[in-house]
Amino acid sequence: MLAGMMTMSSSTSMRSDTHLSPSRIKLARERRGMSKVVLAGALGVTTRALQAYETDGAPRARLLELAWVLDVVPTFLQRPERSALDEDQVSFRARRRATAYQRTAARAAGSIGIEFYGWILGRFRLPAVNLPDLDREPPERAAAHLRSVWGQGTESLPNLVQLSEANGVKVMSLPLDAETVDAFSLWQDGQPYVFLSTTKTAERSRFDLAHELGHLAMHSRGCMDGDAEREADAFASALLIPRDSLLARAGREPATPQILRLRSYYRVSAMAVTRSLHDVGRLSDWAYRQNCVSLAQMGYRSGEPGGITRELSRVFRLVLESLRANGSGPQVISDDLGLSPRDLHGFTFGQVVMPIAGGDQGTSVDRPSLRLLRGSG
Repeated sequence: MLAGMMTMSSSTSMRSDTHLSPSRIKLARERRGMSKVVLAGALGVTTRALQAYETDGAPRARLLELAWVLDVVPTFLQRPERSALDEDQVSFRARRRATAYQRTAARAAGSIGIEFYGWILGRFRLPAVNLPDLDREPPERAAAHLRSVWGQGTESLPNLVQLSEANGVKVMSLPLDAETVDAFSLWQDGQPYVFLSTTKTAERSRFDLAHELGHLAMHSRGCMDGDAEREADAFASALLIPRDSLLARAGREPATPQILRLRSYYRVSAMAVTRSLHDVGRLSDWAYRQNCVSLAQMGYRSGEPGGITRELSRVFRLVLESLRANGSGPQVISDDLGLSPRDLHGFTFGQVVMPIAGGDQGTSVDRPSLRLLRGSG
């Protein structure tokens, strides 16, 4: 729903000196997962010269060459200084499977994504953050508390991306080259952010989002000890498949057909339902193993046959609709931030499909307010 029009300016602050932003060069290199040696070779300079570029800035005469090699819009390298997120800011899911370069690329993508969302926050009014501090709560109680605060009962949750957005959580997808990391989350300037890979099934991405909500709510003070991942998993299971709801819906020792019906109802993976059934005592150890074997043979260990469609962002849809209604489009974001259409596509769950030529970028346009209905599907 759009309301509350105000004016918006599309002007952007640029570097006006003789050198390009050193931190932007480094950020773009890290975003692409490139080493200094590789970038220096592509530019035909020594690694010492490249180090100087990333410390003091590159001559402006190299702008177009750098932008081409790094696959960024030239504007990106002319904007104010910006670095990748610090490693201790980020809670990575699948941290151990990702290489150091992949984690760095994800942190660089996260920094750029936060800047992108800052562009939106500067032009649209979004819901205030409604995420309680649950640092001292055990996972199942924390999940029940969050459901209560968000006005949900004990039944299946609606579109979790949109429900999170309606409560002030900024949810983005991870662009190409950063998707080896399944998901991560962080607090930045009082705002909660979640980044999700789209290479997994929709059901598993939904679980990843619930997992990251657990980190944001229970570990907001940096309490990422050895139990944090286990606690976030337990939180996600309790949030998506509440114990009382599952006990009411599942009989004793349910077979595969009932598990698949429960999977469809809760909109989670078949394996997640099976695990929850075992945890609440509806499946014995033997029945749990037998169902896991049966589901694996049907393809449910590596995929989710006949699963749900991917949950998309309502914020991005409304922003794009508003820009187009004002005679603009995604191109204005690309022009302002120096983000390529490929990157905008990557951050928005593919909702930016292609660049759309805008009108006069120097013309002021209205500033709409986004009002997201809680629990909308």
